Amino acid sequence: MKPLRLRAPQEHGQVLAVPALDQVGRLLVDNQRSLNSARLSTSSQSLAELRTLARQEVLAASTQYHQEADQPVADTSCERWLVAGHQPELFHPGVWFKNFALGKLAQQHGATALNLVIDTDSAKPALLHVPSEGKLAWIAFDRFTAELPYEERIVEEETTFADFAERMQPITSRWNFEPMLASYWREVMQRAKRTPLLGERFAAARRAMERRWGVTQREVPMSRVCQTASFATFAYWVVADLPRFHAIYNQTVQEYRQEHGIRSRSHPVPDLAGDGAWLEAPFWAWRRGQGRRGKLFVRHTPTTLDLRVAGEIWPSLPRHDATQAAEGWRGLESQGFKIRSRALTTTMFARLLLADVFIHGIGGGIYDELTDRILERYFAIPAPAFLTVSATLLLPLPRFPDAGHQSRDLARRWRDLVYKPELFVERSPKVEPLMAAKQDWIRRGGSTHVERAERFERIRQINGQLRPYVLTHLQELQHRLEACRGPAELEAVAGRRDYAFCLYPEEMLRTFFQSQMDCLCTV
Repeated sequence: MKPLRLRAPQEHGQVLAVPALDQVGRLLVDNQRSLNSARLSTSSQSLAELRTLARQEVLAASTQYHQEADQPVADTSCERWLVAGHQPELFHPGVWFKNFALGKLAQQHGATALNLVIDTDSAKPALLHVPSEGKLAWIAFDRFTAELPYEERIVEEETTFADFAERMQPITSRWNFEPMLASYWREVMQRAKRTPLLGERFAAARRAMERRWGVTQREVPMSRVCQTASFATFAYWVVADLPRFHAIYNQTVQEYRQEHGIRSRSHPVPDLAGDGAWLEAPFWAWRRGQGRRGKLFVRHTPTTLDLRVAGEIWPSLPRHDATQAAEGWRGLESQGFKIRSRALTTTMFARLLLADVFIHGIGGGIYDELTDRILERYFAIPAPAFLTVSATLLLPLPRFPDAGHQSRDLARRWRDLVYKPELFVERSPKVEPLMAAKQDWIRRGGSTHVERAERFERIRQINGQLRPYVLTHLQELQHRLEACRGPAELEAVAGRRDYAFCLYPEEMLRTFFQSQMDCLCTV
């Protein structure tokens, strides 16, 4: 698996697109041809047939969703689809840029644009990190709650939520610009009249801002997609041959760790677990009202697919009848049992059954290397190509880029003086024996822990004996480090790209997004 090298743009106003945006037309044609002609190893039904059903169901769910949100969309669809998605949170402008690229690319190529609101993921803590007097401050917009998926996460303290923008005023009033927080939060509070759901308030208010800027496109919560017949069929494809999927999944994850030098067993995702005959499936599950997600385990018997979540046995599904199993899967929802996709199965479903081209951000683009390999091994078809898009925008705060570079350079020189003083001392009869002794200990290495510990301690002692000979240099560097520490800390705070979009000036974002969309017109 060749690693995909994706890095966030480093400078303000830079855009990342891999592959280049002028390749999107070719990707649409190639992916559509490949997907519509594919026959899956897991089903007698053609992929094209299920793609047609999935799009019909998702269009209907999206239309209903927009009507409920009082943000209607045109009830039309094109032959080609561009799809993206993200959690309904206060993300940074580089993530938001993906929405605008989605809309413009769809317009340019005569495609339907669909954004998946990933409300099946767990909500992050209700805190916003903001720059305040050269440091980071964390301001709460709601009370802390247990980890819940966004589709279950309601606002707990309406007073705290309502006065968030007002509580931010003492911080933002010291900035040299006006953030769009106040106008955005008014939109958020308008949605508070309709729904108690935190993520839905954020998503609907964001769409209102987009429409104000001339961008209207379809969205649908992933929780609703997971209740469709097409998703139930997709899930059956996975669990009906779960031992094989389980083995492919874990082998692919382990390969990824080896190729990327990752030692953690939880990154990029944990292995799927096993408990005797019970195997973990790549889905989240919980009972309605409980909220806290659990892992779905499946056990094969001669006639059934048994389900278990956190030790609780759930209703079984027929093992060998795909239609009845899919109907039973959907029927669980009406009984209060919720089953939702995880990150990899979310994008796998979207790329197989909805999109002709899926648009990722940087994180998703990196980790979908896994999806590609799992999809190709399990379904025995080529993985459709995807697009990765992001941008970097920095808050218009005072910047001190030279201070940051200088501070890092001085810190490096200070470490060299402390740990490699022999490089800076003048040779003399007093220091040469120490220098020779240090080189001798460095060459010795050490085959046992005791030997390595002794070597480390001896080198540390010699460095201490050499330090008086570089003390003047150390003191000078320390003074220079202290002098640039303040500006360097300011630069570290001001130079972050991950502040929430609502902290930026509205005109800055609107102008940037519009200029990038104008550039797309010439691609």
